[in-house]
Amino acid sequence: MWSRPARWVAFLGIIGLAFGLIAEPIATAQSGQAPTYTSLRAFNIPNGYIRHGGGWARLDDIYPHSPEWARADATWAVVPGLAGNCVSLESRNFKRHYLRHQNGRLRLDGFQDSRGFREDATFCQVSGLADPNAVSLRSFQFGNAFLRHAGGQVYLADNDNSPLFRADATFRTSSPLISGVFYNSLLDRGADPTMVRHNNVYYLLQGDQYNGNDLVIRKSGSVEGLRDAPPIVLWRHPQCPAIACTEVWAPELQRIRNQWWIFFTGASDNGNGRSHRMFALRGRTDDPSGPYDYLGEQRLPDGQWAIDGVWFEKDGQGYYAWSGWDRDYGNANEVQHLYVARMHDPMTPAGPRVKISSPTQRWETRPNHANVLLNEGPQPIIGPQNQLFMTFSANASWTDDYCIGLLTLNGSPTEPAAWSKSGDCVFHGQDSTIAPGHNGFIQVNGRWWITYHARQYPGTGWMGRSVRLQPLSFNGAGQPIFGTAVSAHQPVPLP
Repeated sequence: MWSRPARWVAFLGIIGLAFGLIAEPIATAQSGQAPTYTSLRAFNIPNGYIRHGGGWARLDDIYPHSPEWARADATWAVVPGLAGNCVSLESRNFKRHYLRHQNGRLRLDGFQDSRGFREDATFCQVSGLADPNAVSLRSFQFGNAFLRHAGGQVYLADNDNSPLFRADATFRTSSPLISGVFYNSLLDRGADPTMVRHNNVYYLLQGDQYNGNDLVIRKSGSVEGLRDAPPIVLWRHPQCPAIACTEVWAPELQRIRNQWWIFFTGASDNGNGRSHRMFALRGRTDDPSGPYDYLGEQRLPDGQWAIDGVWFEKDGQGYYAWSGWDRDYGNANEVQHLYVARMHDPMTPAGPRVKISSPTQRWETRPNHANVLLNEGPQPIIGPQNQLFMTFSANASWTDDYCIGLLTLNGSPTEPAAWSKSGDCVFHGQDSTIAPGHNGFIQVNGRWWITYHARQYPGTGWMGRSVRLQPLSFNGAGQPIFGTAVSAHQPVPLP
């Protein structure tokens, strides 16, 4: 699958400086920085902006008080040319969708990894045909063909050098018509997100098949900069057969007693999926991006199959939660339960494991082709009234029934009866945010956010998952209110 260039194009100068004013190529921002956006206003129509609508490019009158969706449709990221040393225009609110020409018309299409698409979506900037302080965009393939507007539509047409053509093919850049927001997803292909913010830098840790079963971390000063930040390999899996050589899942990045820890699931190459255990890395410095020491397997109580481990503390005592089996089921169907154990430290249990949740309710026992029942991905969070909650994911992660439930603690974490379970999913999806699940939490400037993965399209399984982020609120009783996973085209205020 194609991966965008790692750097965003940044317009030269301050807001209002003309796009293409000087002959030097547009400078590019450093990888992982926040993207720079612009809007393109017609030279000869005061409030006419290039926007997308119904899949086509058009010129519409747009004002500061125009609807949010209209202003978003007229905002573009200018990125390095998909086909060469020119530029491409990516939609602000439809990620991975680019302005391209087709049979003379300009339209908005999702990326296609073909030479034809790359060239159709690449334009070269030149000084404005009607004003050298503005810009014109020439086709990458056709030396005399320029982007122009006519009758409210946007075309690619040969320059006839008439005054009307030169004016119609000239545009001014402006500050983006929509700003201060971001759009999901943060990472197009990824699952089980864990994010932290440390010293004003965001870190996103990932593993699994998207990263060759290695542990990789991305860092950026902005949430959207994570998308194009280069992955830094923190730990490489050994060659199989070996422990933790494959199916490196759900790494968890946590700050525990002034040290960075990473917990992750790994399996050995025995071909039956029954070897999953939890493993740990411990940081050597204050930098979440490493280096780390590999500490090996966490010897959890009873030594059974285990995934999705996470540390938490309650009243000064450390605990560990994970998803596991009662026993090795052999060739029988598996049931994944949630367990908690009291811990001396992240590697040393201080008591037996205690089962706190099993998939028993109708909403968490949806049928799947593997005929398994699952509670997994436990994620603790302390509410504003110091009450402990724990989200978890139910149903099969490869289906569209995957969803997030909630446990509430009233008592000791190792007392099963102290945990009460929600009567349904607590975080619902919608079109383009299907099956939100395996979440995490991140706190930014005193406010909690929920990270999670979801699918933009139904039936796309594990490979259709992408990483999302949105605010989390609490009600007057201090209980978390999750609401609905925001649409892929719905703006989210920047943290």
